[in-house]
Amino acid sequence: MKNTKKIWIGLIGIIAAAAVLFGVYKAFGPKAEQGSKAYTLEVSDDTGEVKSYTGRTDAEYLSDLMNELAAGEDFSYEGTGGDYGMFIISVNGLTADYEKDGAYWAIYVNGEYGNYGADAQPVSDGDTYRLSYEK
Repeated sequence: MKNTKKIWIGLIGIIAAAAVLFGVYKAFGPKAEQGSKAYTLEVSDDTGEVKSYTGRTDAEYLSDLMNELAAGEDFSYEGTGGDYGMFIISVNGLTADYEKDGAYWAIYVNGEYGNYGADAQPVSDGDTYRLSYEK
C-alpha cells in the first residue's frame, strides 16, 4: 500500500513539474508580433554570395515569411519537421547535407545566431534574418 502511495505522489509531482515548465515556456518563450512589419531576409550561399529580400509582411514566424517569399519571388526552400522544429534542407536550390560534409543552414537574427528554428522564430518589425550555408 505504501509503495502505491509513493508512486502516485511521484506521478503527481512529475505532472506538476511539467505543468510549471509549460507555463514558463508560454510566459517567456518566443512571442509573435502581429501586424505589418518591415523585414530583410539575407541568404548567404556556399561561396559567401549574399542575396537580399526586403519588404513588409504580416507573417508571425520566419517560416511563414519564407512561404510568402517562395510563393512570389525568386526564393525557394525545402525543410522538414524535426525534434527541435523546422530543419532547413535547401535554400534557392542549394542543399546542405550534414551527413555528407557537415553542412547546414544556420539562422541569424540581427547578426546573432538564432535561438529558434524557422517555424518558431518570431518576425519582428525591422529585424534582419540571415540564412547562412555553413560547415
